[in-house]
Amino acid sequence: MKKSTALRRSATTGRFVTRPLGKSKAAKFAKVEGVTISPKSAKMLEIYTDRGLKGDALRSVITGRFVTKKSK
Repeated sequence: MKKSTALRRSATTGRFVTRPLGKSKAAKFAKVEGVTISPKSAKMLEIYTDRGLKGDALRSVITGRFVTKKSK
């Protein structure tokens, strides 16, 4: 572990800049919180990551699958 960690700020906005956690750290947080993924969700995640989707594209596809559409 590094002794000193520098906090980065955006040059344009001055806000702190963070990096995404990543899959392994997110899994560790989920384990601590007791959150589990259903088999259906795990299969869907595997399918879309195998297709090469990452980040926002992956999130939007998965949330789109769970949203129920209102019928007219």
